[in-house]
Amino acid sequence: MSHPPFRPFPALAALSLLTALVRLNGAEIPPIGPGEFAVGSTNLEVTVPTAAPMIDYLNGKAAGRQVTYLSDILAHRETALLLNIDVPAEPKVFNSQAGIRIPLVLYVLYPTAKDNPRADYKFPYAETGDNVFPHMQGVGEKPLFADPHAKYPLIVYSGGFNTHGLWHLWHLKVLAAHGYIVVDLFHGDNREPSFGTAMAVRPIELRAALDYVLNHPEFADAIDRDRIGASGASAGGHTILAAMGGIDPSGNQPPAADPRIKAGVGLVPFMGGVFGVWPFTVDNWLFGKDFSGLKSVRLPFLALYGQKDKNVPPEGVEAGVRAMSGPTIAVMLDGETHLLSNAAEVETFTWEVLFFDAWLRGDARARQKLELGTTVRGGTSNHKTIQRAAP
Repeated sequence: MSHPPFRPFPALAALSLLTALVRLNGAEIPPIGPGEFAVGSTNLEVTVPTAAPMIDYLNGKAAGRQVTYLSDILAHRETALLLNIDVPAEPKVFNSQAGIRIPLVLYVLYPTAKDNPRADYKFPYAETGDNVFPHMQGVGEKPLFADPHAKYPLIVYSGGFNTHGLWHLWHLKVLAAHGYIVVDLFHGDNREPSFGTAMAVRPIELRAALDYVLNHPEFADAIDRDRIGASGASAGGHTILAAMGGIDPSGNQPPAADPRIKAGVGLVPFMGGVFGVWPFTVDNWLFGKDFSGLKSVRLPFLALYGQKDKNVPPEGVEAGVRAMSGPTIAVMLDGETHLLSNAAEVETFTWEVLFFDAWLRGDARARQKLELGTTVRGGTSNHKTIQRAAP
């Protein structure tokens, strides 16, 4: 009995062709495009302050009992995304913040229709990478999603210590343009009495932000709750690793695992280190000096780090990634310091979007590119240093 010749399914044939092309091109990954979607944003209109510099409101500031924060200058508190965080009553961990309630401002970027008629809003602060909120919602306006019936994957973002949401706006627009709802937090770190306190409060803020958005009447139905990722830069890398299950073996930082998060990306991710100059040094090994607290991270994680970064040394990132138990990838950005060049940051976008497409969307082509590629083609040099599947 004869059988017809075997013909692979179209998707399998495409994957085989993609594998061959990646190998043929020397494992180079082509850069991603600008994204198919226009981007909309929630309201973040402010009144220009006169009592203190704008940076004090963006980063937060505490002077005795006087606390300054972005919520103080919101023009439309009822329209902006503003919530309150109850800090646990644990003075040993949270110091003067223990047991108090603090405000937290969020903004959300999302895929919107290309004919969205809403105007952009230029935030009145220019000393930052990007200050334009695209198609910003006005008072009483609801989000205009590209597809009002779709459910989109969500990424929650945590920035570096003493940075603010505007620093990351350009980056997050890229994620939204590729079909993700993105939630960013204005941590206001400078409200906290110490670095350790800020690092303990941050995961609580991240969890509260997720709770808030997932239950928000205008976003709840648009989010795919099974496809939630987290991304963070510098200290934000620690924040998301704590949310992914990383623990402090000393017990100084409380456990903060959030099972809703399925994958994470860290850009120059802080995993622990020593601050100051001897003999005036402070240990901040928040996952243990041997990174043993990262063994409990079993979720997919991508680390993007600078070869010449003195704030987050590359050997520390590599040791931290190797300590994790889940699927991991580390990519070195050659010649880059802690503050990345614009060209290098553009190349990180390709790695990040591929990673989230692979692990949140289950995109087989993205997974294939991610596994076979060793560098993203572009203006700066970058190369994969670690790649490990889950044991």
